[in-house]
Amino acid sequence: MFNLHGLALEDVVNVHQRPKVEEYADHAFIVTRMIQAGLPPTTEQVSMFLGEGFLLTFQERPGDCFDPVRARLRSSRGQIRDRQADYLAYALLDAVIDGYFPVLETLGERLEVLEDAVTAEPPEAEATQIHEIKRELLLLRRAVWPQREMVNALTRETSPYVTDQTRLYLRDCYDHTIQLMDIVETYREIATGLVDIYLSSVSTRLNEIMKVLTIIATIFIPLGFVAGLYGMNFDASASPWNMPELRWYWGYPVALGVMAAAALGMLYYFYRKGWILGGRGKDSSR
Repeated sequence: MFNLHGLALEDVVNVHQRPKVEEYADHAFIVTRMIQAGLPPTTEQVSMFLGEGFLLTFQERPGDCFDPVRARLRSSRGQIRDRQADYLAYALLDAVIDGYFPVLETLGERLEVLEDAVTAEPPEAEATQIHEIKRELLLLRRAVWPQREMVNALTRETSPYVTDQTRLYLRDCYDHTIQLMDIVETYREIATGLVDIYLSSVSTRLNEIMKVLTIIATIFIPLGFVAGLYGMNFDASASPWNMPELRWYWGYPVALGVMAAAALGMLYYFYRKGWILGGRGKDSSR
């Protein structure tokens, strides 16, 4: 009935097309991708055939963002009933493009929550959520980037099915796609920065753990030396040089005292350096 080209009909059935505009003898074929909110968000192909006095649309499944356009058609508000089919195509494209903003707003709120969580104490689950958001942003970028080219083609090319008045409105759609690209790129940079912050926080925590373990090991080195020295079991009766301390009356308390003094002295030194317990670190530069 509408003399639609076979190649265009084939693209309607194969729903993994990128947004584009193709000119045929009797009509123009427009492909756009409509965002579906969710976790994660998904995109759906919407195909349009724009010809002289008609506009045909094909969707993958029920549910869309065209309810405001339908309401305007039913109530005869604005100029949508008084204009040609190209203006209706603009209204649908504008609804599709505007549908990306709420999804990006939700992603922005999730990024803010993740930013607070990562800077506080990043668990492993936060890294998984950051990578999920990066994948979602990549999906949006793949949908918005060719969308911009498609709207730009409708704005600049002299298609017989798009009037000059409608091109003025399409420029507004083009501006919205530019804004979407800016938001997507900004969020991608924020997500990449969150990954860097996460890795830096994990590295800092690991360094703190290693510092505590190193301090504990350092404290026990002299204690182990003293305990090992007096655990060699030399016979003090065979020579006066074979550990005469073993015959002292207070030898054991003295050994414990030396060990305690060594441990406390090292703890005080570490505190003065600012390595433990939030020390002042007066001598940390020496």
